[in-house]
Amino acid sequence: MTAKNDKTDKERQIPVFFYGKEYQVPESCTIIQAYEYSGHQYTRGCGCRAGACGACGALFLLPGSGSIKTGLACQTQVVAGMLVIQIPYYPTMKADYDLTALSADASHIAPVYPKLLSCMGCNTCTKTCPQEIDVMGCMSAIYRKDVETAAEQSMSCVMCGLCAARCPADISPYHIMLLARRIYGKFVLKSYRYLSKRLAQIQAGDFDKDLDALMTSDIAELRELYKKQQADKQII
Repeated sequence: MTAKNDKTDKERQIPVFFYGKEYQVPESCTIIQAYEYSGHQYTRGCGCRAGACGACGALFLLPGSGSIKTGLACQTQVVAGMLVIQIPYYPTMKADYDLTALSADASHIAPVYPKLLSCMGCNTCTKTCPQEIDVMGCMSAIYRKDVETAAEQSMSCVMCGLCAARCPADISPYHIMLLARRIYGKFVLKSYRYLSKRLAQIQAGDFDKDLDALMTSDIAELRELYKKQQADKQII
């Protein structure tokens, strides 16, 4: 359980319901923080805590609304009267396929994932996505055999599965978009000019010293290094 601190203890407390039971939590908390503040401990469905791993999918209902909403618990701030349940794992079928037997266009995706053809164009997947990806647009691109558009537009997908959880046609868009990105990466995207050289440098250990320095740095040092890096980019 995350320990309480002076900052959260001094904040205004609001009522939030986890699995039907009311708890008083600080109003600035995310769902994850509020859940732990109320005395619960995560044993699954929690990874990076920063919106990058997609492990903490949650369903919630806001006061006065009859529509269930979705979000990542690490990104979604609590609201007074919010009712929350978490879906740490949503079972979906991931197809088996041999990537080397496919080719550069999207014509192979529908045979691998035939449910794609059941898409009703309701746009629920897009409305559900916590990364604000145009999921239905990606599905449309795959229909048009435009694997590049589907891959590029879905690059920020964190595989949380919320699009599949809400799809009325039982499609798994995040698996389909992953296949599009794999096809794009293998057959369409050109290798960067210096990629082979950089890989050889990594194998030779040229960056081991720098990596060790990063791993032993504290948060404050890493933040300063990041700020300097961003400033250098602006100068360039």
